[in-house]
Amino acid sequence: MKRRLGIAVLILMVLSGVSEAVVRDGTVRGKNGLSFSSIAYTFKGLSVTIRNRTKNNVTFGGTMVFLDRNYRVIAKAELLNAKIKRHSSRRFKGFFSYGTGEEAKNAKYLDWEF
Repeated sequence: MKRRLGIAVLILMVLSGVSEAVVRDGTVRGKNGLSFSSIAYTFKGLSVTIRNRTKNNVTFGGTMVFLDRNYRVIAKAELLNAKIKRHSSRRFKGFFSYGTGEEAKNAKYLDWEF
């Protein structure tokens, strides 16, 4: 009975369009005390949470560069400058200046340009 229920749930997930997502998180290279998590991709943009673990307010913004396994650029997303208060996090919305969200999902590496 449990096996049938599991198969039924799997079929419903496939038919409803639920797809897997790559969960990424890590530190922002070049900015001490900042880290990122919870990246959500759309076709034209993305949203990402940036955490500030320092005791100072920080202005953050720049370009996220998505690279494939051969370190070739496959997508770039621009984040506008905004202030992150000390010991807090902020949700940023970005837009793709090169590539799309679907290509960025398949990226192996992520780099930052400021």
